[in-house]
Amino acid sequence: MKTSKPFAQSSGFTIVELVVVIILLGILAATALPRFIDLDDEANAAAFSGVLGGFQTGVALFHAQYMADGEPVAGTQIAEFSNLRTNVDGYPYSTNATTGNVIATDADCGTVFTGLLQAGPTISTAAISPATTADYTGERESDTSCAYYYTAQDTTSGQTIPMMRYNAATGVVTRDVYTIP
Repeated sequence: MKTSKPFAQSSGFTIVELVVVIILLGILAATALPRFIDLDDEANAAAFSGVLGGFQTGVALFHAQYMADGEPVAGTQIAEFSNLRTNVDGYPYSTNATTGNVIATDADCGTVFTGLLQAGPTISTAAISPATTADYTGERESDTSCAYYYTAQDTTSGQTIPMMRYNAATGVVTRDVYTIP
């Protein structure tokens, strides 16, 4: 003979258990949310680091090609690098022949950037502004130096953005920061 239970037992969650789970989920969300907010900054930093490394490698490969070609005279074009010309030290300065084989214009900095990185990020040689749409903005600093500003991120006044400097006399590429005026 079967006996029946007078009351069926429920198998749901109590209100206390539900409140505890909601509180725990809230704590997890509050600690994880700041981590996800900073993803843009981390992505921009990684993108800049990748281009910096690629540019440094491009300079080294250009110089190696210059040496493999028997150290040709200054002004000689290296076809493997979009016809960038070599200066007296064996580093690229432009695709245009210039007096003294030096960086003469902002456009020369742009051609060095695209010649070394090939199909890499976009570059502009116009002044940095919030309307800048290129990934980088390049400018001539001296006869032997270019500055490349990472403008793919916020370019409003007061923002600090990463930049790199290229010294055509030594082939050295350095990382720096720039605060937009």
